[in-house]
Amino acid sequence: MANFKNGIIRAGSSVGTGKTLGNIKKGVIKNGASLGSGKAIGNVKNGVVKDGPSKGSGKPLFNVKVEKVKDGSSLGSGKIIGKVKDFSIRGMERELDAEMVAAYHFF
Repeated sequence: MANFKNGIIRAGSSVGTGKTLGNIKKGVIKNGASLGSGKAIGNVKNGVVKDGPSKGSGKPLFNVKVEKVKDGSSLGSGKIIGKVKDFSIRGMERELDAEMVAAYHFF
């Protein structure tokens, strides 16, 4: 199970423990061990998750609106593939829903 603390996503059952998987800062998800470091593997902008290296760039993967995850390329479009609670990471409850689902997807 993954967990989140201070922008770092780790593989461990307790918040803040375990091997570092990556980080998320200002909507950009990276595979580095410290906040802001590493190669960008995805991003979130306005509820849409993309595979590009900077915020708003890349191919749309899915979107998150009103606690629903959809496979569409724009906010609110597409078929429902799940609810936000299905893609949760311990410790990320206070973050944006789209960022939480994106972190779950990439890690």
